[in-house]
Amino acid sequence: MFTMAADRSLRWSALAVVPFLAWMALPAQEPAATDLASVVEELAGHGVRLDLKAQRIELEAEICQDREPLEYLLVAGHGADHESLLIVREASAQALNTAILLLGLKQGSNVQYVEKDPPPTREQMEAGESLYQEVPAQGDGFYIYVAWDQVGADGSAEHFVYRAEDLVVNVAEDRTYRRGPWVYLGSRFVRPHKDAEEFFAAEGEGNWISVCYFNPANQLMTGNDPAAGNQYVWYPNMFLMPEIGEKVRLIFSRKRLEISIPAPAAGKAAEAE
Repeated sequence: MFTMAADRSLRWSALAVVPFLAWMALPAQEPAATDLASVVEELAGHGVRLDLKAQRIELEAEICQDREPLEYLLVAGHGADHESLLIVREASAQALNTAILLLGLKQGSNVQYVEKDPPPTREQMEAGESLYQEVPAQGDGFYIYVAWDQVGADGSAEHFVYRAEDLVVNVAEDRTYRRGPWVYLGSRFVRPHKDAEEFFAAEGEGNWISVCYFNPANQLMTGNDPAAGNQYVWYPNMFLMPEIGEKVRLIFSRKRLEISIPAPAAGKAAEAE
């Protein structure tokens, strides 16, 4: 049976992911349904619910911060929980990465900083212009949704679903995070020193999804807002969120989901994004 230990992280990629990725590259072959079902079942046992037909992944998470500055959307219990919107208690980064690969995503490219040619003038640099041009992260990704039920004073439950971006605000520009797919970066294997064993960085560090750019990328995914290079402007949208510790469902979808809204009142023009 699979364990969470970092030194077993290759188990998922070597024994589970590769055969199915090979099958996807060879349409004439079909995987054994029982084998695929067993992988999906084992993923669920490690907190990752994979729906291959719907192209979705779901996790159980909690609200982690509602007022503190953010660098991450999602971390594990041993991650940077003091600067993350959400925290996951009962899932594995390795299992999530396996589910992502089984949906056929390919590793995207992290942010890059390219030296400008020609460089800015001295006057431009003194005015704050950088020597480098930022090339945003790009590649395959997910639309991410956060859902929860909230019980009112009368005991009735109301269901809430928001795009993850709507729960993060840029206080410098007075706006929410730009909507769009969160780019899959895939983390990486690292060795702290030459005598240490390699480990999967997202699992070992516990930081899974960032709202800011980090280079190198140890996280599994990154947001892609135009201001993602600034680590000092992101805060929770406390006006939309439940309290710290409240349980939420985190939904990763390859397709943008249609969230139903009430029909407009008579005589009102319908508006839809």
